[in-house]
Amino acid sequence: MKIDRYRVWFSLLLTGVLAAVVSCAPPPPPPPPPEAAGPKSAEEVYALVSPTIQPLRAAASNKQTVISPADRDLMINQLGQAVAQYGNTDFGRQALARLGQEISDLALEFSKQERYRATLVCLDAYNVLNMSSALLNRLGERAEKMLAQPAVRARGFLEDKQNGDLYAFLELLDRKTGKIKTIQLREGEESDRIRLLRIIGKNRAVRIEYLEIPGLIVDIDFERSGV
Repeated sequence: MKIDRYRVWFSLLLTGVLAAVVSCAPPPPPPPPPEAAGPKSAEEVYALVSPTIQPLRAAASNKQTVISPADRDLMINQLGQAVAQYGNTDFGRQALARLGQEISDLALEFSKQERYRATLVCLDAYNVLNMSSALLNRLGERAEKMLAQPAVRARGFLEDKQNGDLYAFLELLDRKTGKIKTIQLREGEESDRIRLLRIIGKNRAVRIEYLEIPGLIVDIDFERSGV
């Protein structure tokens, strides 16, 4: 059986050409990188960071609930971590801004309730989010001033039979130290940064003015000691 030398040579040449073509072809593209883990939208980020301010919500829903120093510190720390983790994306900043607005609303509510410590906690939380609000700054200033004023209770009344003067016995609570001081004042007299303006009704209440906060006048109902 004869072998056609030309066919053999042609086959060898064709094989070599194909091998060269294959060896020169570009390598296949690498597989796409795996999708980064974590939230991809403002809603997802908000769902993750929203529980952080639960102590504020709990205090707002119940006036008897107090935000402990430990809860305050934990919340501030977690908010700082949230800013570091999500504050570098647009959707993360949107979520944090939404959270900041809720904190601002809670601060206003606490201020209206005269819960000044909770107001200041809101201000601290808001500042951690690297936000600024003229309203919150004013609320914070008012809260600081109010915490510097004594909490006043009307504990009793005494009439001087000789000259007819009526004295009100007032109990002053230092909001920062917890110390209590009792003073007695007649209408128009002042002491410890408060002035007794008048005794209301038949020893039913007193009207006082906080001297360091112009225009701040409050009526305080009589409470028996031990109540």
